[in-house]
Formats: sequence, structure tokens, C-alpha cells
Amino acid sequence: MVKQILQIENTESSKFIPEILKGFQDILNKQNNTSKDDEVLLTREDVAEMLSISLVTLWKYTKDDIIPAYRIGTKVRYKKSEILLALKQMNKF
Repeated sequence: MVKQILQIENTESSKFIPEILKGFQDILNKQNNTSKDDEVLLTREDVAEMLSISLVTLWKYTKDDIIPAYRIGTKVRYKKSEILLALKQMNKF
């Protein structure tokens, strides 16, 4: 483990602490935005375009339980986070 030392001179703590807090808030906001984006429901056409596959191939992947799908009334929807996870699992050798 490498030890790094940061030395700050000529700075008042009243000016430095808010900057650190703002940095932490920015990081947390970015993490929250990505998690909300992953829970988006996508249509069959959106998923097929995202994966660059045909609707028939998407139907086969759904039928074989490679990509989980959700039926809402007569419509089929996919969670973006589950599609990305399935894509990672498909690419493992």
C-alpha cells in the first residue's frame, strides 16, 4: 500500500471543508442518477436496437431465460439493468 500525503497551506478550514463536502455530494448524485437510469423499462424494439439483434433473436433469448422479461398487460418490457447483466453473463467464456 502506497501512502500519499497531501499538504495544504494558506487555506482556511472554513473555505476548504465546503469544497470537500460539495465533492462528496457530486459523487453521490452521480451514483444515484445511474441507478435510476438502470431501472428504466425498455420496449422490445429498444432492447433489440441496443443489443444490435433482431426481434426474433430477442424473443429466443427471452424464451430461453437468457434475458428476463416482464409482461404488463399485453406489452413486454425489459429492465435495462437486467439486460446489461445478461449481456455480461453472455460474454463470459
